[in-house]
Amino acid sequence: MAPDPTSLIELATAYWGSATLIAAVRLKVPTALSAAPRTAAEVAAAIGADPVATDALLAGLVALRLAVKVDAERFANAPSADAFLVEGRPGYLGPALLYNGDVYPLWARLDTVVRTGHVDSAPDAYLGDDAQRTRNFVYGMHHRALGVGRAVAACIDLAGRRRLADIGGGPGTYASLLTEKTPGLTAFVLDLPGVVAIAREIVASLGASDRVTCTPFDYYADALPGRFDAALISGVLHREQPDGVRAIFAKVAAATEPGAVLYISDVMLDDDRAGPLFATMFALNMRVLAHDGRCHSVAEQRAWLGEVGFEVTEVRRLPAPIHYTVIRAEKRT
Repeated sequence: MAPDPTSLIELATAYWGSATLIAAVRLKVPTALSAAPRTAAEVAAAIGADPVATDALLAGLVALRLAVKVDAERFANAPSADAFLVEGRPGYLGPALLYNGDVYPLWARLDTVVRTGHVDSAPDAYLGDDAQRTRNFVYGMHHRALGVGRAVAACIDLAGRRRLADIGGGPGTYASLLTEKTPGLTAFVLDLPGVVAIAREIVASLGASDRVTCTPFDYYADALPGRFDAALISGVLHREQPDGVRAIFAKVAAATEPGAVLYISDVMLDDDRAGPLFATMFALNMRVLAHDGRCHSVAEQRAWLGEVGFEVTEVRRLPAPIHYTVIRAEKRT
């Protein structure tokens, strides 16, 4: 049997679907459809768009199972869109998807990144330099963390701990969830100034301001501010090459005593670094986004932790759509 090119064509055009989704979120189409079914012309009027092009977008959303046709003319949200793509709903994922829209153009230059080893865009654009991109990034991470964070937090036991350093803590969602479930625990969200400015808003909205302090911090330049008996590094290490990870682990070791616990949660590669699929694609995403982007395996991190006196005591892999692995390590020396 001759080879079939169908899968290659489907793979080459796969971005059409993601671009349709992101356009719908930017235009707030699911929000426009949330009150009642509407015609394409009515949706176009609600979002301020061209009615002919809006009709084509709605047809694409139906084909992607994000919308349905309720009769010959009117469209409505499919259940997934109604739950996750409508502004104001508890499960709204709009900012997280818009963040993906921000980085999407960089993927078109993946060949250049691989050839040269350099990226055209620095992460500073979404870590403080560009206010809107930073807001998309931080709120995107918050909305994702509201789902992922609850699953990750269920894997983290900080009973009896008093001071948690949330290194690169982003929106403060994890710190808020963990202090909520752990009596007596206070947390310090340590991240760049532009990020913690937005994190303070989010922490306040979660009613955690009395338990969580957001502190400007640059883990390249700063030592941890104080002593801690617990630390969390979530969704941070995929921005770093091995030497950068080692440096962060060393700073945690310097600010903790024997018996301190460190949790690491992130997208991680298999020990042979050839899978799973999501992690390999995420690693490429980090390469187009940041010069030092890299996903790491559990085996690599176990070795690096051992160099600074931490012993891995537990590893838990969370299923899709979370894709995170959680490492627990305890400081022995």
